[in-house]
Amino acid sequence: MTSGKLFGTDGIRGVAGQWPLTPEFVLRLGQAIGQVLCKDTFEAQVVIGRDTRLSGAMLESALTAGLLSAGVEAHHLGVIPTPGIAYLTRQWGMQAGIVISASHNPYTDNGIKLFGPDGFKLPDAMEAQIEDLVRGEEPLTEARGAELGRSLQRSEGERIYRQFLLGAWEEGSLEGMRIIFDCANGATSTLAPQLFQALGAECLVRHNDPDGLNINTSYEYLTPHSLAQAVIEEGADLGIAFDGDGDRVIFVDERGGFVNGDHTLAILAREMMAAETLARDTVIATVMSNMGLEVSLKEMGIRLERMPVGDRWVTERMREGGFTLGGEQAGHIVIFDQGLPCKEHTTGDGLYTALKLCQVLIRRQASLSELAACVSDFPQVLVNVPVRSKPPLEDQVAEAEDVLGEQGRIVLRYSGTEPVARVMIEGPEQELVEELAEGIAEVIRRELG
Repeated sequence: MTSGKLFGTDGIRGVAGQWPLTPEFVLRLGQAIGQVLCKDTFEAQVVIGRDTRLSGAMLESALTAGLLSAGVEAHHLGVIPTPGIAYLTRQWGMQAGIVISASHNPYTDNGIKLFGPDGFKLPDAMEAQIEDLVRGEEPLTEARGAELGRSLQRSEGERIYRQFLLGAWEEGSLEGMRIIFDCANGATSTLAPQLFQALGAECLVRHNDPDGLNINTSYEYLTPHSLAQAVIEEGADLGIAFDGDGDRVIFVDERGGFVNGDHTLAILAREMMAAETLARDTVIATVMSNMGLEVSLKEMGIRLERMPVGDRWVTERMREGGFTLGGEQAGHIVIFDQGLPCKEHTTGDGLYTALKLCQVLIRRQASLSELAACVSDFPQVLVNVPVRSKPPLEDQVAEAEDVLGEQGRIVLRYSGTEPVARVMIEGPEQELVEELAEGIAEVIRRELG
């Protein structure tokens, strides 16, 4: 069995059909999950959903077999956005929610992520228990006879999740608004247009015909160029791009400008500040957020607190500190209601965020380009370098930091889901940051590539 930590920052991730995402291993994983869940309750129940990848059904079947053999009752929702599983886990009183998805990764990848009964990512301690069991040599507990778990199909799950999203809408109608959606042939392909049409918007939809192999083929990380072109050609008010499992969202304004998670945070922070719902006048972001966001918030008397990359760390800090808004540049936006996350949502949700942003557009009677102008981005470069191993990287940045001084930032980190080192540099001039980023990347290629 391969060594190394099984659970990353967003569950288990890898190439479908290769360890750890083989049917044999995933079956044992289901047994281990079931054994941990059934330790404190006689009849554990889980809700399971997936995105549109071809490998999803295979992994779901193997995982279900393991869960049932451990006595767990499995409620299957089929294809549904990841945040829908988080919501329904809590709503239905399940012991866990399981999502089979690799988010924005290509169809060849897949993953398994777990939510606890409160709708938040499963605690590290429980993941560690599951990992110890699944890696162990001992046979796992198996139920017999009437103790075996049941498998139930729950067709009403998406409808209940859609009703929850509609219930979050607070502003009249979207009638007269023309929106282009890019659903990345993923889990939002049906739900996104249904949701916004119900609110009166004219919806034009792209890449909403999943075939198991085309998920995320249209997804353009942070800069959705083809969607921007479509918005201009169609004269739309805005474009909305989701990733494959629907927990990220990136916007395009009516002029074709890109509105990423940083801009979205700034817009929502200003609105929440005015409504006195921005707890402690603070936004939680990550080290990848542009310095332009920090400057924009500071102008409003809003503090930016940075966390390591990953919506998990943003959410945990928000819960710990009672904050109400946080997120990532990549489009994970987490919104809590008056510091009480269980009252509304518990995770980043692209659809929920899109609704909240459209509410601001309606309320302010402003275009998205006008609202997004509150952030002026600093020149930023992100270079991804494949690596064989992941030793500490601190020594690689000292020289570049001396060049930038206090006029920029360097973030050098490893991906939590891929064998990649990410080099991100911000500074006063585009040419300078590109030169410094490429210099560090070349050192990493030479020593670790």
